[in-house]
Amino acid sequence: MLIIVIPRISKSSSIGIGFRPGGCHLPHKWLLSYIILLLLTQPVHAVPVDDLYTAEVLVSSQDAIQLKRGAQAGLLQVLIRVSGNQQIETSPTVVSALKRPESYYYQYSYETTDRSFQIGGELVPAHNLRIEFEPSSIAQLVRQAGYPVWGSNRPSVLLWVAESDGVERRMLAEQEQSDVVVALNAQARQRGLPLLYPIFDLEDTSKLSTAEVWGAFMGRIENASLRYSPDAVITGRIQKDQERLTGTWAWNIEGKWISFSNVAFNANDLVAEVINKLADALAARYAIDSSRGSLMVRVEAVDSLKHYASVTRYLESLAPVLDSSVLEVIGSEILFRLSTEGQSRQLMEIIRLDEKMALINRGQDASGKELLHYQWLPGNQ
Repeated sequence: MLIIVIPRISKSSSIGIGFRPGGCHLPHKWLLSYIILLLLTQPVHAVPVDDLYTAEVLVSSQDAIQLKRGAQAGLLQVLIRVSGNQQIETSPTVVSALKRPESYYYQYSYETTDRSFQIGGELVPAHNLRIEFEPSSIAQLVRQAGYPVWGSNRPSVLLWVAESDGVERRMLAEQEQSDVVVALNAQARQRGLPLLYPIFDLEDTSKLSTAEVWGAFMGRIENASLRYSPDAVITGRIQKDQERLTGTWAWNIEGKWISFSNVAFNANDLVAEVINKLADALAARYAIDSSRGSLMVRVEAVDSLKHYASVTRYLESLAPVLDSSVLEVIGSEILFRLSTEGQSRQLMEIIRLDEKMALINRGQDASGKELLHYQWLPGNQ
């Protein structure tokens, strides 16, 4: 494998922290409230997605022309994945950036494949071009184009999909290498969606049958999904005919089912359409828009200097947070002022996915500024 490295320029930033002393004792009185929160809060399984800024493109050679074309395709691939929006390719800012893709990556490599292109009646071996794009440059480009930045901590998607060839029906499992499963995994990687497959053990099969998935019994599907605690559920039935595939789909985000049907002549086209629609819907909820504002965040149960450092570091690491300062510390409670990008709802969704803090209340402080009240959960570092 050939690897070419281009020098990478990293950017660092510092965040000033103000401190106003309050009480000197750190009480341990939150056990009961924490137990109540555990009982009331539904768990979620957000998954950190790797390689958001890595693109893979098939090219016919390793020459400069193919490198540029591959880099253009790779840049667009990454921009769609990071913004969560396919329409970003129509942005004049992005159209201009695609003319100089080398400005946005720092490393690329080639790998041999068992695939080929037919060029002029001749089969030419295809090479897999893998390109590593600079995250900060990509995020800046996305924002300049007026689109949101969708971070790496993404909602999990549970799949219940039944397939029929006209003779028998069966459920699709993760370990299968069918065209549909391969297409689902590939398209989900393209959009940065972490997929969960049922394990189909005795518990699954006792709660949900293939016939119930085929018949779209949503209540049964919801009940069978509870053990996996997904952030979204997608169910579908695929009818295979001699020349085409017909898909009937539905997905559930936050308790609301959305239905969709499509027809295609191959598994890739069938699956791409539904995964793209689902990714667009999830990005609309979780991606961060470019609007800026500020809010107050009060965090309780910070009962040691180690937790104080962990809370501060965690808030500074959140993608929507541009700046952070501590306004007061009283006992085991800390009041932060956060300068943010996007809507407060999006920040709350990201915190919910991370499972490091539990929301106690959302309101306003004495000045009318939005105030989010959280509890720092034990076990977080």
